[in-house]
Amino acid sequence: MSSKIEFYKNRSIGDRFSVAFDFLKQNWKALYKNILIGGLPLAIIMGYLIAQVSGVRPVNVSDLSRFLLFYALLIIVSFVTNIYLSSMTGAALFHYDRDQLSETTVWNDLKDTFFRFAGKTALISILVIIPIIIIAVIFAAILGFSVGFTMGGSNVGAILLGFLIILFLFGIIIALAPSLSISYYPAYFSGKTSIESIIIAFKLGFKNWGSLFVALLLAGIVILVVSIVFSLPYEVVTLFSQGRLSILSYILSTLSAIGTLLTTPIIIVIFAFQYFSIVEREEGVSLQSQINEFENL
Repeated sequence: MSSKIEFYKNRSIGDRFSVAFDFLKQNWKALYKNILIGGLPLAIIMGYLIAQVSGVRPVNVSDLSRFLLFYALLIIVSFVTNIYLSSMTGAALFHYDRDQLSETTVWNDLKDTFFRFAGKTALISILVIIPIIIIAVIFAAILGFSVGFTMGGSNVGAILLGFLIILFLFGIIIALAPSLSISYYPAYFSGKTSIESIIIAFKLGFKNWGSLFVALLLAGIVILVVSIVFSLPYEVVTLFSQGRLSILSYILSTLSAIGTLLTTPIIIVIFAFQYFSIVEREEGVSLQSQINEFENL
């Protein structure tokens, strides 16, 4: 029988990945058994919407309206899927830490924790997304204004400004991504409110930017490889069918969505152990817990 994995332990980057995969090897049955309950229907819906978006050619107003409708629905379903996968994986981790996760664990055992996490996850996501959208809209407006009023009748100024805006936005994404990668965990494992969770994540994220950025790069490679494996058949069929939809299109687009279903929990677990290690190094959670236990003797 595998020994229980200690969450709050200061680990190197390599050890964080290693222990994350150890957790997945120990608990993949309990984790994915519960994830598939709601995840599989979401993947089927997402697969249908992916096929619809890919199959629409917006050459007239009617087609454009249809394209925008399916695209909006795809964004909504993707948002709900992310909340579901993050919250369910977080619930599994939460119950594991309390010795309440096993192959016999079912939905009823996790649902209370899941719904509590889902509410926090949705609010954190909204609080993070809204400022990003506002910034993007502002810069898009600046770029649009510059296109209308170019320097000396030339497009050189607009092109240069557009390049600088894209470079600036890319820099913001690079700067904030490490903090955003751990934004859910203070709410999950420390009982913080959504706003407190974001503040803590940014404080820890900027302080440990380098290690989290390396973890993001490595996790990105995992996502890329799995995405290619699951989405390539659909991309090939779409290319040769010239956008014409068929049963095979829907099956392969659903397979692509299942890739997301399988990959996202892995990423959530990986960054959970990034968070645990950082918190232990910064706050000494396990040591404080031992002191509290000793004082209660």
